[in-house]
Amino acid sequence: MDKLHVDFPFDRMSKSQQKIADFIVKSLERIPFYNEEDIAAKVGVSIATVSRFWKTAGYDNLKSFKKHLQEMSQSTPARKMQQVLKKTEQDPARQMIAAALVNLDETEQRISRQQFQQAVEALDAAERIYVHAPGSTSCLSELLRFRLNRIGIQVRMMAGSGHELLESLVHAGPQDVVLFFGFVSRSPEATVILNQAAEAGYRTILITDLLVSDMIDESDIVLQVDRGDADAFHSLVAPMVIVDSLAVSLAGRRGEPAMDKLKKLHSLRKQYASLLPK
Repeated sequence: MDKLHVDFPFDRMSKSQQKIADFIVKSLERIPFYNEEDIAAKVGVSIATVSRFWKTAGYDNLKSFKKHLQEMSQSTPARKMQQVLKKTEQDPARQMIAAALVNLDETEQRISRQQFQQAVEALDAAERIYVHAPGSTSCLSELLRFRLNRIGIQVRMMAGSGHELLESLVHAGPQDVVLFFGFVSRSPEATVILNQAAEAGYRTILITDLLVSDMIDESDIVLQVDRGDADAFHSLVAPMVIVDSLAVSLAGRRGEPAMDKLKKLHSLRKQYASLLPK
């Protein structure tokens, strides 16, 4: 199992604080079982010195540091994959399919039918649709773009991170929709999208696996999915089903014009089959 690791600002610490930091780095696996009195006794400093240490180290207190250690031990990609391998070593495919079914069942319970319908209506009425899908969710945005492009709805992909996001947002206005994926925690990009919505007037659709988040409160429409437990391997099966469901619903809502696009696509395939085979 990969070892936990933390970085402390040793250059900004006093000699006593450096001794505490050195002890903690060498005792990370045991720190969750210690209190400040234990640490002070083992390092040979006062309890007050240990209490003052946490601010310099970048934490509110020992409790917040322990919480940080817990999150690290649960959420590193290597640890998640190790847990998956341990659970699936007998029959990986069957176990992963079973886990996906659980994710889908939980998503079916979480998602609001009213919110889903509002999302379909908002996307249908939008002059332009912008999608922000950072990291692993980029495949979801590509799927949505592919599905909607087939029925004549153009999707504008936004930069995954950094100031290039603003190159898209500067064009978004009251007749537009910004759909974004918000998993794990609120990103700086999500903050910008939500802040700018109030000024530019576009509607926001959030697809998330979070149950509690200020992103949920600030978004116009929220579609909640399940990707697995916090300390588990996170699957994109459920969000992918939601993306497909939005595309199918929009095709049904567009009716004949959407069908005409699909018929034209089929006709073009036949026309150029010899030049562009499947």
